[in-house]
Amino acid sequence: MIGVDGTAGSSRECFRALTESSRDIFLVREASGVLTYCSRAVETSLGYRPDELVGTNERELIHPVDLKIRDGLIAALLDTEVPQPASELRVLSKSGDWRWFETIDTNCLDNSAVRGIVTNARDVTDRKAAEFANLELVLHDTLTGLPNRLLIMDRLALALARAAMSSDAMAVLSCDLDDFKVVNDLVGHAGGDRVLVEIARRLSGALEGLDTVARTSGDEFVIVCEGLTGVDDAIARAMRLRAVVGRPIALDDFEVSVTMSVGIVAVGRTAHPTDPTDPTDPMHLLQRADAALQHAKREGRAGWVLFEESLASATTARRSLEPELRRALARHEFVVHYQPVYVLTDQTIVGVEALVRWIHPERGLLQPADFIGLAEETGAIVELGAWVLREACAQLRRWAQDLAWEGWMAVNLSVRQLAQPGLAAAVSDVLESSGTQPGELRLELTETALLGAGHVAAAELLEVRSLGVRIGLDDFGTGYGCLSNLVQLPIDFLKIDRSFVGMLGHDAAGTDIDTAIVAAVALMGTALDLETIAEGIETDEQAELLCEFGCPYGQGYRFARPGPPAEIELRLNAAADASAAAL
Repeated sequence: MIGVDGTAGSSRECFRALTESSRDIFLVREASGVLTYCSRAVETSLGYRPDELVGTNERELIHPVDLKIRDGLIAALLDTEVPQPASELRVLSKSGDWRWFETIDTNCLDNSAVRGIVTNARDVTDRKAAEFANLELVLHDTLTGLPNRLLIMDRLALALARAAMSSDAMAVLSCDLDDFKVVNDLVGHAGGDRVLVEIARRLSGALEGLDTVARTSGDEFVIVCEGLTGVDDAIARAMRLRAVVGRPIALDDFEVSVTMSVGIVAVGRTAHPTDPTDPTDPMHLLQRADAALQHAKREGRAGWVLFEESLASATTARRSLEPELRRALARHEFVVHYQPVYVLTDQTIVGVEALVRWIHPERGLLQPADFIGLAEETGAIVELGAWVLREACAQLRRWAQDLAWEGWMAVNLSVRQLAQPGLAAAVSDVLESSGTQPGELRLELTETALLGAGHVAAAELLEVRSLGVRIGLDDFGTGYGCLSNLVQLPIDFLKIDRSFVGMLGHDAAGTDIDTAIVAAVALMGTALDLETIAEGIETDEQAELLCEFGCPYGQGYRFARPGPPAEIELRLNAAADASAAAL
């Protein structure tokens, strides 16, 4: 560098004057990295006096992760003497903090006024902090702080790569909190957010090794598990995480319990033998886990399902039903079957339950499990449910007129129907048009539907009940019901879930847990003046035990399967003949 007077000395003075007046740091180093000059700005940014750094090697101050890039840039500069692009690296301050600098290097080794590599370094720590903060927002869930879907896809790709290079298996768990809308309705959205934060904390605390958990949407989580021995290990981890989530959560004076359904897909050299073609695409893998989750949720609360190829086919077939479902009502493809409800002591028929069936033009008779979930998801359940109510009430009136039968009709009501405005008016219109008396109609809802209805829907239900229609809880014991709910909610009867009734008489290991539950529900119903009806009775022993517990009514294959109106008429006539003979 030659000054205006042509002397190297004046050039050095000019160089020093320029660097000392700048806020940027100017360093001069030898090819080996030893510093021969530092400007005064180094003290402002890094806390060192210039004389403390002169004679040291800059490599001692550069972050180990950034050294390889730094060495490459310097080597290229020495080799080509072409100025290199600006780069960013971390430098250790005197206080022990790492600060970010943007650096530009110029090769002045052959310049007699400098004889070194000149580095112009600008402190960009604040800018990098803002970038990292923005990146944190982009890649993490703002409520729980967990990775979001974008970041978990990156982690999943890394996990797949590691599994491919090792003998370990890995798995993806797609998780969904069951009926979380009910929690929000019970404790409000602020309380629901507190529950989600606690669930996130529990899941994070239960992870193993390189496992990662992400919150991908409202109440859905994805967990990537690594270092597995095989599919059994993946299932075991899923079970542990479900147990962690299922512990009660205290919210001020309220206690909430939630359950979690899980879809599991395992890949790797020791993964499930029924899935020999492991996917290498993260999106494909997540889609498999989601398919397993959806199947688990259709099976019931707190379930888990391991992905197999047949599930993908089932999911595709189910999706293909959606447009057909929307056309089925117009084409009159639905029918209503009925299952009698008996007085357990003398086996007389006291009522019937209406159960919809779909006569598909190609697939034949479809059971509710094949399409009701889809109808709920698409909203078609509202129109379908209204049709079932009209058809069932009309059938009840025909039996009353033709057979002089004085029983009641039970119709299931979905949560979507309950949320529709004008429910009471619609029920009143059906009663009037069919000639059905209000006391002859019963509407059944699950605990989850009733508790998640919200204040407006609950008020609508109270209006329905004021008509004289009776309201009951279906599948009791599988939802969020508790004694206080039974006292406060507008209900007249309980239906004991078949999962408890089915274990009567042969509980595992002699624990008699299900027997105790059924007995307690029957006793509770009596104490609260609520009728109890047992579902799913299959043996004489079950019917006898229910009688002993004080449960007056029941239905199930022990007595009659659901059937078309003609079959029910035969049973009603037979019951009437038996009654007349007894007289």
